[in-house]
Amino acid sequence: MGKRIDLHVHLAGAGQDSSCAISPRMRRSLQYLALRRLLGISRGASDRVYADRLVSVVEGAIELDQACVFALDGVYDAHGDRVPEQSHLYVPNDYAIDVCRRSDKLLPVISINPQRKDALAELERVGPQAVALKWLAPMQRFDPSSARYEPFRRLLKELELPVIAHSGTEHTVPGAVQKLGDPELCEPLLKLGIPVIFAHCGTGTLFSPGLDHVPAFDRMLARYDCAYGDTSGFVTPVRAGRVRQFTAPRYAGRIFHGSDYPVPISALVFLPALGAKAVRELERIANPLDKDVAIKQALGMPEAVFTGAYDLLASRISRIKRRV
Repeated sequence: MGKRIDLHVHLAGAGQDSSCAISPRMRRSLQYLALRRLLGISRGASDRVYADRLVSVVEGAIELDQACVFALDGVYDAHGDRVPEQSHLYVPNDYAIDVCRRSDKLLPVISINPQRKDALAELERVGPQAVALKWLAPMQRFDPSSARYEPFRRLLKELELPVIAHSGTEHTVPGAVQKLGDPELCEPLLKLGIPVIFAHCGTGTLFSPGLDHVPAFDRMLARYDCAYGDTSGFVTPVRAGRVRQFTAPRYAGRIFHGSDYPVPISALVFLPALGAKAVRELERIANPLDKDVAIKQALGMPEAVFTGAYDLLASRISRIKRRV
């Protein structure tokens, strides 16, 4: 039986005692201020505070065997240099890899914007140490379909590295280029046979119903056996209406579990569907990763959603374990 894997866990840091960074604009955003308050992280706190909490939450999750932890690259200019003021959340690959060394339950996912001038060298350097690569194109402001990135795609293929690509709308960071959340922009990867897991399954949100890309996501699933989706953010108010849509039989074996931690979740938004008693029981679950699993199970997500990613990542997991 496959292991249960959470494909979508975010690492972060403000640069207090790490190489991470948060832009001035992001620091002023309501999203950032609310999340910091929710997590109980004070202004100027050590980046180890959040890293320690993430390790503790994953280690304490009884419903999960492992979790994929994301690095997050920034925005780059025409010369391939990072633009700090536009790189609203920046988590270097080395930092993510180092944090993941603290527990066998943590699986490192690197992030490389193909616009950076050393993109190929960085992929060669850290690709063998990761289970996947994370792209968040609307935030990183690059077009995944561009022909100029073909050498990068070819190297991904050579390294046998799956891609976890944001799809649908993005509201966590300011200034996101929403059109870059179209799953069809990743079709060049799929044509090469590179597995692509579309985070959020192309869904829009309450704030942007006109930017829903689920039809494009469905087309990618129909055309390519190596296309998948994840359920990250599905138990938040902005995407709550989409959970049961992806329990349909036609999605069997193509949808994997992701939480989007530390984005806050609540069973209360499912009160009409689950009833007061079930919601009370779910809200008593202290660990947010366990709660996310339990809510999705209560809404009908089958066990294959939680274990399916292991078959895809098992060889990568064994490789990085041998390197440690």
